[in-house]
Amino acid sequence: MASCQTWRYRNVTPAVFRLLQSLGKQKGISIPGSASGSFGVKVAGFQVGFQYAWDSRSGQLALTCIAKPAMLGCSTIKSFADKIIADSGGKPA
Repeated sequence: MASCQTWRYRNVTPAVFRLLQSLGKQKGISIPGSASGSFGVKVAGFQVGFQYAWDSRSGQLALTCIAKPAMLGCSTIKSFADKIIADSGGKPA
């Protein structure tokens, strides 16, 4: 299983983080309520693993894909992450 570089997001306030968790839950993604952790998600039918670190004071979120099938490109995964974070109110850094 391969991994991708860390993607950074801004404007991830506590309200945005809660909305991100809620939207994630609707898509079958269980994002922990802690400031850092890991979770798994299906992207294009494949299981993908992530680690994250969120700073609620600065609104910065670092998201790293730590496990993915070789046939699934990082750009596809990033597009998926960018959309759900943008839908929650966050922005790419």
